[in-house]
Amino acid sequence: MSAENVELVRGMWGPFEGINVAELDFRADAIRQVFGARFTPDVELKTLASGFGSEVGEHYRGWDGLVDYLTEWMEPFSEYQVRNLDYIDAGDCVLVPSRQWGVGSGSGARVEIELTTLHVIRDGRIAFVQQFDTLDEARAAANAS
Repeated sequence: MSAENVELVRGMWGPFEGINVAELDFRADAIRQVFGARFTPDVELKTLASGFGSEVGEHYRGWDGLVDYLTEWMEPFSEYQVRNLDYIDAGDCVLVPSRQWGVGSGSGARVEIELTTLHVIRDGRIAFVQQFDTLDEARAAANAS
């Protein structure tokens, strides 16, 4: 089952690599259909505890919550890229360390962040997502679940 979990998460986030995700309309039907196939209807997202100086909330629920989060996160950027560094099997969890960078719409300033996202799989779909500043923090959370 663990290999299937890794492929589920890779299939969700892999297509977003190498494209300017700031240009995407996360409210489009096609993206919402992908969310419906990969996430449970009551999926829960907890964002970085550090806040990273953004205006996004700390907690989102359901497919609409994911759309709200992604829309809010991308709003200040004219360009945003994601490079997933690995997909790590952690039993019922998959850890995805990534490097992300963006260019501010108004300022033109480039910002970069590295984070790891923990995905908890339930009944063949992603049920819980949490962002961590480090891979070690995500590993500890996966071991505790």
